[in-house]
Amino acid sequence: MTNLYFIRHAHTTLNGKRLFQGGQTNSELDEVGQQQLSDARVGMQASLPDNYLLVCSPLIRTKETAKGLHLKNNNLIFDERIKEIGFGTWEGRSLEDVKREFPEDVDRYYKNDPLMIPQNGESIQSVADRMVEAINYYAKSEYENVVFVSHGNSISIGLSALLLEGAPFRRILAIPNNVSLSKVVMDDQISLKYYSRIFK
Repeated sequence: MTNLYFIRHAHTTLNGKRLFQGGQTNSELDEVGQQQLSDARVGMQASLPDNYLLVCSPLIRTKETAKGLHLKNNNLIFDERIKEIGFGTWEGRSLEDVKREFPEDVDRYYKNDPLMIPQNGESIQSVADRMVEAINYYAKSEYENVVFVSHGNSISIGLSALLLEGAPFRRILAIPNNVSLSKVVMDDQISLKYYSRIFK
């Protein structure tokens, strides 16, 4: 049995400006995000096991989140497979701006079309595939507990795909809150114990 924990990074400067922020944007946490970390630190640590493998997206916002929560980094791996979805040319732009230029693509994205690819970005299906690959890889490791520090879309897409167990993709989980914790247990079957739990 493997316990898998998923933490979404804290609020960033681009979150505050309501701009597209994906795997090709290295934004930093803002004051809101730092306060979220301060508020969640004690409850988050109390909810995690004593020993775990820490798997972190290599982007700045996830690194700062792991550091701000004082997560144990003696067993730390950075893994590109749990980065945020790549929005390509949409990154750093507002929804209104992108909709003016690519109205049909934006509509397909918000309808969760798994095969729609933003210009120079990646599809939802691609994120699902790499997230499930990473989750299964670490679930088979020697560690009983694995903590992932990742991103809203990646967690939502990855866990949706995992729970569907190979069925055609559809997003069955909403994007989790900033600095929230979700838990999956993998044994003979996959069990979602809780999702997007926040601490204050």
